[in-house]
Amino acid sequence: MSKNYHPGRIPLTFVLKNVVMTAPNICFTGDAITTLSNYPAKKAIVNMDEWNWHKELRGGTSFYIITSRKQADV
Repeated sequence: MSKNYHPGRIPLTFVLKNVVMTAPNICFTGDAITTLSNYPAKKAIVNMDEWNWHKELRGGTSFYIITSRKQADV
């Protein structure tokens, strides 16, 4: 079993511009966590094009910080 396995956690797949992201360095703000809690329990796909996010350099490593869901155009 992988050392990254956590019982009870929802496995998420992250996609940016139709490419699956393999970066393990993805972080969330409280707002993003609240929104993600409504995702289905199995094999949820998070399309990064639908979210506000930024890339941040921490200790020489790039992290993707997901902040909130983009609002639909009205």
